Amino acid sequence: MTQRPGPFTAVADHVYVSVVPFPDDQGSGAVNVGLVVGSEAALLVDAGATPEQGRQLREEVAAVTALPVTAVVLTHAHFDHAFGAGGIDAPAVIAHETVGPWLAGPEAAAEAERVGVDQLSLPRPRREVAVAAAVDLGGGVRVEAVHLGRGHTDGDLVVVVAGADVVFAGDLVESSGPPSYGPDSYAHEWPATLDGLIGLTTERTVILPGHGAPLDREAVFEQRGRVAAVSGEISRLAGLGVRPEDAEERGTWALPFSAVREGLAAGLTQARAADPQRRLPLA
Repeated sequence: MTQRPGPFTAVADHVYVSVVPFPDDQGSGAVNVGLVVGSEAALLVDAGATPEQGRQLREEVAAVTALPVTAVVLTHAHFDHAFGAGGIDAPAVIAHETVGPWLAGPEAAAEAERVGVDQLSLPRPRREVAVAAAVDLGGGVRVEAVHLGRGHTDGDLVVVVAGADVVFAGDLVESSGPPSYGPDSYAHEWPATLDGLIGLTTERTVILPGHGAPLDREAVFEQRGRVAAVSGEISRLAGLGVRPEDAEERGTWALPFSAVREGLAAGLTQARAADPQRRLPLA
């Protein structure tokens, strides 16, 4: 059963957020979906987990503004953020250039089957972002979608509402729990990506994570330190040849190991590829 999105509540001038629960069979979590309203059009940041939630988000938008939703920006491709876009039916879906191929591929097919969504309903981005893209919503309200680097996935976008001092960070940061690693995460690039996010903020910036309450700059600094420590520990264990199944016991973890476990094997592989061991004979 699909849980209905909550109403949009204001977090700054022109900027709103809806807390969208996971479908009943996908756990007790929730995702933040943003709404930015200009004088001519509106834009959504992320889309919920199912096309039904996407349609319900359109109904919640109508309670805030009668302006058309002309674009949806996907912070990344995971089901809870992206799979609802087909139900929103906006003229433009904006995402990193890696997202479209992933949504058409076998991993997305398996994910769609798991959550009970037809893969054919998944959005196909009509505007792909390599570095940055901007959307003018009228009345001086401008939204910028920026790829600062890889971290939670290879296609993370940060969405900046220029002039409002609001940043949607997707799952690069979280406040309902620790940052979450998966097999598609880049543990060793994540800290530098967070450096870029920090560089976009001030002490007054409202940073909206993918899950949980808004964060301030200091909280992102703190998470950046923990993510960097996880990267260092994975690299240390990789150098020692530690197997993934032994890493929890052998390591000292700055985040709960449950948050790191699913991305550990990928992190070990990435660390070994970056620093290959040289052994004799070399020829």
